[in-house]
Amino acid sequence: MNKWCLCLIILVISGLIPFETALAESYTKENEAVFTFFSLPDGESMLITTSDKHILVNTGSKKSEKALQEQLDELKIKHIDSLILTTQESDVCANTQRLVKRYNINEVIVSESLRSNCYRHGNQRMFSTVKWKKGKHYELSPGLLFRVMKQDDSERMSLYITFGKTSILYMAEGNEAIEKQIEAHPIQAEIIKIPEYASKNFPGVDFLQKIDPHIAIIYSIEEIPFNEALIERLSESWIDVYVLKKVGTIQIRSDLNNYEFMK
Repeated sequence: MNKWCLCLIILVISGLIPFETALAESYTKENEAVFTFFSLPDGESMLITTSDKHILVNTGSKKSEKALQEQLDELKIKHIDSLILTTQESDVCANTQRLVKRYNINEVIVSESLRSNCYRHGNQRMFSTVKWKKGKHYELSPGLLFRVMKQDDSERMSLYITFGKTSILYMAEGNEAIEKQIEAHPIQAEIIKIPEYASKNFPGVDFLQKIDPHIAIIYSIEEIPFNEALIERLSESWIDVYVLKKVGTIQIRSDLNNYEFMK
């Protein structure tokens, strides 16, 4: 990333300039992927677009249904191939049923059986449910790899996502146990999604040093404040912090060698 982009990011985070841009249509060439981190009123959702697939990670809460749908429409999304639920709490999966129907989703990926709070079992299913297992690798599109990282006693699954040389650590929970498990793998990530809406004092200092992210993404949930010690730690670690509720939806385009913010 060039120096001009870094300066722009610092200005955006400090609030000195507005960060408003129309979403770019999610058209991608071969050997490209676009990661769209949606700014939602409540909860989290990310869209991954490659030349042959649209993959949605989480759906946000019911309060975010309209905002998510409007942004998907702005991107001209007509079909979603896969929906990944990193947990089955209401802030993550509440819009599953509507999205499955509207976007003809082929499969819903979870770490355990799909719960009724995400999808009412009385309704006829037109999709398959796929269970991902701890430590396994999955390839949903050529070159787009997911490694599942989770604790045995937790249904939350964090994802290590790679496309070429670009890597994203999409954390679903924040605690010492999951950090130790992730540290056991020799990984680094350019981008980290901060777990649990930055409400806890995780990730820790040692963990951040080992993972060495350049960018931190923070989603928001109503009535839960940020952990001030964590926000300060991220800033002191020279990580560019994007609080989506403040800066809006961001899109990152990646080829097999580099990534860039889309204008």
